[in-house]
Amino acid sequence: MIWTLFIDESGQDQRHSPYEVLAGIAVEDCKVWPLIRDLSDAQQHIFGMRLFEAYGREAKPQKLLDHKTYTRASQSAIHGALRPPGR
Repeated sequence: MIWTLFIDESGQDQRHSPYEVLAGIAVEDCKVWPLIRDLSDAQQHIFGMRLFEAYGREAKPQKLLDHKTYTRASQSAIHGALRPPGR
């Protein structure tokens, strides 16, 4: 049995995104392709198209949500409560 670890980060530049997210998921080798197909199908269902088709590369959050939405999120009370101490 082989496991694949997918790790992704967003918002690490601390300029364009109010949040920094680091996430990972371990997937058993026989379940990797079904997971990729399910995620692609979910994009089609939720967005009406696969995001790679729409952008021709990896979709970036700042392309999905406008700057005003990010600005409001960075000013929200929830964001402040989630921010680590000293930031």
